Amino acid sequence: MANGMAGLYIGVTGIRSAQSALNATAHNLANVNTTGYTRQQVSLTDTQYMAVGTKDATCTPNYGLGVAVSEIRRIRDQFIDSAYRAENGRLGFYSSQYKAVEEVEDLYGEMQGVTYQTNLTNLYNSINELTKNPTSTVARSSLIQNATAFLDRSQAVYKGLKEYQTTLNTEVNNMVNKINSLGNKIYTLNKQIAKVEAAGVEQANDLRDQRDNALDEISEYIDIAYYEDKNGEVIITAESAPFVTIGGVMEMGTRLVKDTNLIIPTWPAFERDVYSEGITASNTADTDKGELKGLLLSRGSVNVDYTDVPVMPDSSDYDMSTPQGKAQYEADYAQYREKQEYYNKYIEPSVILSAIAGIDKLVNTMTESINNVLCPEKQVVRTGTEGPFIDAAGNEIQADVYKYDASSHETLYDRYGNEVKGTDNKDGTYSYTSQEKLYIGKDVTNPENVTSYTYSVLDMDKTDYGMDEDKTVGQELFSRTNTERYKTITDAQGNTIYIRNNLNETEHESLYALGNLEINSVVAQNVAKIPLSTYKGGEDIARANELLDLFSAKLISLNPEHYAKSDFNTFYNNYVGEFATVGKVLNNYVGNQQTMVTGYDNQRKQTEGVSSDEELEKMIKYQQSYNAASRYVNVVSQMLEHLVTSLGNA
Repeated sequence: MANGMAGLYIGVTGIRSAQSALNATAHNLANVNTTGYTRQQVSLTDTQYMAVGTKDATCTPNYGLGVAVSEIRRIRDQFIDSAYRAENGRLGFYSSQYKAVEEVEDLYGEMQGVTYQTNLTNLYNSINELTKNPTSTVARSSLIQNATAFLDRSQAVYKGLKEYQTTLNTEVNNMVNKINSLGNKIYTLNKQIAKVEAAGVEQANDLRDQRDNALDEISEYIDIAYYEDKNGEVIITAESAPFVTIGGVMEMGTRLVKDTNLIIPTWPAFERDVYSEGITASNTADTDKGELKGLLLSRGSVNVDYTDVPVMPDSSDYDMSTPQGKAQYEADYAQYREKQEYYNKYIEPSVILSAIAGIDKLVNTMTESINNVLCPEKQVVRTGTEGPFIDAAGNEIQADVYKYDASSHETLYDRYGNEVKGTDNKDGTYSYTSQEKLYIGKDVTNPENVTSYTYSVLDMDKTDYGMDEDKTVGQELFSRTNTERYKTITDAQGNTIYIRNNLNETEHESLYALGNLEINSVVAQNVAKIPLSTYKGGEDIARANELLDLFSAKLISLNPEHYAKSDFNTFYNNYVGEFATVGKVLNNYVGNQQTMVTGYDNQRKQTEGVSSDEELEKMIKYQQSYNAASRYVNVVSQMLEHLVTSLGNA
């Protein structure tokens, strides 16, 4: 047994330990509703022992000097934390993509009652009425009205997709800033924690809670790996790159994608992008984590239009009985496979890009098909000796296809400085299309190397005429902004030749693509100029039926993985159906991930959360311990006082 003064010390240690336990319990109760707070627990241990008397052969008599607080620790399971953060990252990845699919579905209005398909149907119905009387002003006006409504709705969907892409771009930028902010917060907390715990006496529990909350949040945005070093600092790797280190934070930056306003997250310190070119995600490979990656996949990182949807060449369109025909088919098929690989890598994974490419493909096919019926064309080939067509101002008219002698053909470049490979025809020549945006003879190549020029011209033997006095020809229904369909020249015999024009007023390539389409103002202002009449002024029902037949013809395939072509309505149904399927799959993923994240969070709350009932029980226990230690001190004090008094009276 301890001597009198030691007994007093033992009682004091009991009071001190009980007081520490009461303080920890009160701290827990005060933070019962604090988000991210981890329950703290006091661990008690015995203090040092003192020897009594002398050591004999069997033992050394000892007595203890009371109780002490060994640590105030957080009740936290690192394994549950790790599982929670991994699944939280997947939840962020799939949630961002599901939101994008919902946005696309809303734009088409299929679930809101004002459907895009209604405009397709109305356009079909107006053409159907036109077949009954092609010269009817009412039927022609109805065609203009419904074509305008169809185009306006298509442009609205396209604009909505582009605006949402811009919104996603802003979210990417904000998320990069948020990740950097969290990284700096964790770094600051690291230093504060290390400073508090340096002496090995105190645990920085509340600071550690703040750091764990930051780790929880950042795990939703980007895939991270982390560990705690011997100094108590958390070292973080984000997407396989050092992010938070002992020395500082390697912050993310951004760069602009060439010829766009889209940004790409980068690691400036390592001079590389955060994600490799052509972002991929796989649950099997454990790479489907982080809302930032999900946003980038949904948004995409390139500009697209209908030309980015490759069309597989049909062997029936080639003369396979000749070496030249086979060679051309093989060359076109190789080019198709190359475009398909690009589509699958950069466009198909993106909700927004695939939506833009798909709707543009539908509208382009419809508008060009209708225009080609109203303005039937044929190809005219001019040899290199004859040279290109020249307009009235003496300027060269851009051809549809340029063919070069392989022995003298030079490397060609587009206006952005990118090399354009062209098609090897396997017959000693290379071909380049106008849609490859070439500026032939304008400081990019020697025009003397051109062996032939191919043009599309209005076929005057097949064309219809307007009902106006001028018997107008060559008027399309859908026009390109600031672009005439034809440039006209007069041949040696005085005949007017209508040559398809591929450039707008600023001499840039002009496509029948959304954002560049409008109703032809000539026919909109005077429906009599719609070319649906014979030269003698009679109605051309056969030509009107050609327009109607377009809606049942199989002209368009959904994407490079769907080889079979379909009609416009079937294409649209498959198109929106694909988004519905993707949305359902993503919804299931989000639901499953939400269940897993909630499950892990509930497990954390069960072990780490504060129970007011449990803490109140502990408070009563520690209060009783405090009272008992106090009474013990009083008894020892009274005993010592009695002994001292008794000895003084003796």
